[in-house]
Amino acid sequence: MQQPVERDVLNKSGNVIIGYRWPGKQTNNIVLIFSIFCALWVTLALAHGLERMDLKKFYQQNCARCHGPDGSAVSADGKKLKGQDFTDQDWQRKTGDEEMVNTILNGKFFGLAMPKFKGSLTEEEARKMVTDIIRNSKKGQVISSEVEGRSSK
Repeated sequence: MQQPVERDVLNKSGNVIIGYRWPGKQTNNIVLIFSIFCALWVTLALAHGLERMDLKKFYQQNCARCHGPDGSAVSADGKKLKGQDFTDQDWQRKTGDEEMVNTILNGKFFGLAMPKFKGSLTEEEARKMVTDIIRNSKKGQVISSEVEGRSSK
């Protein structure tokens, strides 16, 4: 174990201040802090990059049964469950983003007509679901993650 090195330092008023320094200790702390910062940054960067794909996967797992794989709600389940047709341009014009976000988060008719996803999605994720997925739905174009789309070609 290394002993602390004592050194004398004069401050501006001429008083002697005795300081202690452990060689290598400060360098190790800086490296540790830098490593933690880098790990957090990489984790956040990866999570942000996968956000769109995850929302599309969420759509397929939770929304496609009623609204259809392309958002048109023309499947047998979509008609039976009366899912909204996201590809309907009149509905798109009449329905605001905030109304859709509210419906996604809180459901319809106490969760009987549509379940609420407040515990599964944040408000920001619900908004991205509206702007990136619902507003871009096109009849015949399956809403799927980019990875799935590449592998099917």
